[in-house]
Amino acid sequence: MAFISFVRANPALAPLFLFAGGGCAAAVTYPLYLLKTHPEIQIDKKNNPYPWQRVQQHQHIKFINTYPEFYEKRKEFKHPTY
Repeated sequence: MAFISFVRANPALAPLFLFAGGGCAAAVTYPLYLLKTHPEIQIDKKNNPYPWQRVQQHQHIKFINTYPEFYEKRKEFKHPTY
């Protein structure tokens, strides 16, 4: 209650708290997104010791894809075994 009354007394600070809270939320959720979606980041080494081997030739795992035709052309290639 004290915080709400403080913001009501100083309405010019409301955008500051809004953007600072949004920045804190983004700082927490973006690393969680990276942990969930990127195969090169390891969390569980026991069940999946080599997660990068599950990536197919045509699978796109980058955050921004500037040349999507490249991955479409690679669909015909077979997955290499090492």
